Amino acid sequence: MVNIWDGTWHLDVNSARVWDDALRKHVADEVGREVITFEHDGDVQNYEVLYGDDPVIRMGFTARFDDTRWVPYSVRQVTYSEQAGEESVEAFKKRIKASGGVRDRSFEVGTNYGNVRLVSVDELTHYRVSRDDAGHAQSVLLRRMSEDHQSYLTHVLDVYGNVYRIRNFIREGQS
Repeated sequence: MVNIWDGTWHLDVNSARVWDDALRKHVADEVGREVITFEHDGDVQNYEVLYGDDPVIRMGFTARFDDTRWVPYSVRQVTYSEQAGEESVEAFKKRIKASGGVRDRSFEVGTNYGNVRLVSVDELTHYRVSRDDAGHAQSVLLRRMSEDHQSYLTHVLDVYGNVYRIRNFIREGQS
């Protein structure tokens, strides 16, 4: 049986929003691009994301839905232009508001972006719960597929329950 989530999805960058603590409101998310690929084998999800435009950070995990084990969400590769260089990673973190505090993330190859569990609610809805390597909560992500299966909405809540990121993804090949 084919899983409706399988395939490649592109972020609608024009609708992407992120919470700005200083302004106390959602602002345009300057991630640049985000491309997610899902593959499923039964209740096991293989997830890979290309995050950003410069640098491009490749991360991913393989997890079973509704399993009690935490699995590593690993940083697999970081590529950046010669002009930007390695310092572009820190600039990227600041640009996407993932630098410092409870939302700070590491983009170092071989490290964990977090540890995750997946919860399947129904065919159209699932959650990803994340914690750091020390066992502290990081975030809860909701994904909700559209009825026509051509897009999905994502909301990421921080540890305080604030909607931190709002994303809409469109299936590859759709406009």
